[in-house]
Amino acid sequence: MLHRGRRGHLRRRAVLAALLALTSIGVTVTMAAPAQAAEPRGTRISRAEIIVRAYDWWQRRIPYDQEASATDVEGVRYRTDCSGFISMAWRLSSSRTTDTLDDISTPISKANMQEGDMMMWDGAGTDGHAVLFEKWANAEKTRLWIFEQASTAEDMNHREAALSEFSHMTAYKYGDGDGAADSRNESFNQVAGTEVPNPGISAPACNSRTLPLFRLTGYRNVEMSYHSCIRAESSTTLTGWIAVSWRPYSGTDDDSTVTVGTKFDGFGIHPQLQVDDITKKEWECWVGGDINAAASGVRGCSFSATRPTSGTVTVDGFLNWDENNDGLFAFGPHYVYGSPVL
Repeated sequence: MLHRGRRGHLRRRAVLAALLALTSIGVTVTMAAPAQAAEPRGTRISRAEIIVRAYDWWQRRIPYDQEASATDVEGVRYRTDCSGFISMAWRLSSSRTTDTLDDISTPISKANMQEGDMMMWDGAGTDGHAVLFEKWANAEKTRLWIFEQASTAEDMNHREAALSEFSHMTAYKYGDGDGAADSRNESFNQVAGTEVPNPGISAPACNSRTLPLFRLTGYRNVEMSYHSCIRAESSTTLTGWIAVSWRPYSGTDDDSTVTVGTKFDGFGIHPQLQVDDITKKEWECWVGGDINAAASGVRGCSFSATRPTSGTVTVDGFLNWDENNDGLFAFGPHYVYGSPVL
């Protein structure tokens, strides 16, 4: 029995009290109040997002079971076998099988595989298997890293393997392969953003939310917030950014300014330009490690883009965390929704 994903998540957008007018380069641009809208699944997704979603199930050690399901980071359930795992990583609307994953993907050469692609074998009857490609393990492209819901004996797996192990499989890219930034299913490459040490994080350009309390292993708690921001620079250009701010958690015995054990490793910030809830492009910045958690700080990832001529325009995205002293991403991917609407 297949366990289908129950629904697309809702984009949570805080409501501004009124429309805000911005004047830039002699052009008046209106910022509309954010609104709630359904986020469709099975559309466009960056390769980075696919891999971060895969890491979430691996870090949670989701057990293999063809008759069970587990949630992704947004609470949507997927079947916990090999094809259900691929469906979750690709953020599909339901759990497909090895008989149907090729209906929404395009065959490619194994030599051309990139992060987030799949290798699959569709055997006779109920036979078949699918694995998610993460990266090449050597320059010769004879070894690779994969994720897979392997079996009841191995469960969720992340391992290095020889490419020859998958000689019976075909490689696939998620999507129709046309590369167009439309609403059709498609994986795409993210591009580099600009790291900003102290970006603006206040209204009217930004909306803010508090993250769960962040625990540095064995040392201290840190309060963190994210800020999703957009600003019209003219009638044809815009700037967008996502920022993360932090400060030592007050009211506990670990809020001193002692620097021993108060570093946390780096994190990724992935702002996405959304038009009518479809991701048109994604940027990424990696904020360096050894950040001092004994003092407050803020870091951001910014981009400039041509302003779309139609549609509802926002900046959403996600955060992902480096090892943070305990060997795991602290939150898995944490989705960021709710910039003001342009």
